[in-house]
Amino acid sequence: MLFDSDKRFSIVWTLAGGYLLYLGDDLLTLWYRGETDYPLIAILTGILFVGTGGVLLFMAWKKWHNQKEQEEQKEQKENEN
Repeated sequence: MLFDSDKRFSIVWTLAGGYLLYLGDDLLTLWYRGETDYPLIAILTGILFVGTGGVLLFMAWKKWHNQKEQEEQKEQKENEN
């Protein structure tokens, strides 16, 4: 199988997190430049998107890191036997 469900899930989290970071940055940049008609909404949603995107990217990285450690431990056990 090319990708198992955990890898697909991590890929989706990474893409979603990156996109939310991009959108949040765009909203905050619009607010900073004064190019938005609703500054409060731009600030709040920008912060929300950046925070959520950061959490998604961190969770995807943590899951990848844990899987990598488990694979290394599995290889060490196989090499010991």
